[in-house]
Amino acid sequence: MRAVQKQDKEIFDLIKKEEKRQVIVFVDASNIIYGCNRAGWKMDFKKLFQYLTTRFGAKRILYYAGLDSRNKKQLLFYELLQRFGYELHLVPVKYFSDGTRKGDVDARLAFEAMRYYDEYEKAIFLTGDGDYFWLFEYLLGKGKEVRLLGHSKSTASELKQLFGHSFIPLENIRHLLAREHKK
Repeated sequence: MRAVQKQDKEIFDLIKKEEKRQVIVFVDASNIIYGCNRAGWKMDFKKLFQYLTTRFGAKRILYYAGLDSRNKKQLLFYELLQRFGYELHLVPVKYFSDGTRKGDVDARLAFEAMRYYDEYEKAIFLTGDGDYFWLFEYLLGKGKEVRLLGHSKSTASELKQLFGHSFIPLENIRHLLAREHKK
């Protein structure tokens, strides 16, 4: 009986160890989308999903964005992302009296990166926002393997310095990720 219990524990420990080897991707959607727009191209999110799963072995790709329930085009886009395999983590958009709107996802992304801390060995972040500096510094200091993908021109210099060679400029892989122009 004890041999069976020991074997069950060993199997359970092996499963837990394997889960921890997971690669999880955290996508700061607005940072990536608007960065592409400023650089004169559009991201093909199907190609991005394939790149992240093939290149990094990503098991989960978490997509953080604002949700404007009145925007039908956005809702259709989110349905498409789910079909590709993205896990959507949406924050309701707030409207301000001056006409601006904001879907602030930074706090949720940082919180969930820590919430899932024990579930991954390696994390890939798509952003350039310097607000994540403390999160990244902590993860790197704890020995997590972390990569950063972002637009060179709009990625905070302190992030590029922190990551060094682990920073991947999106313009370097644009040919793999850009949406093709329809003729």
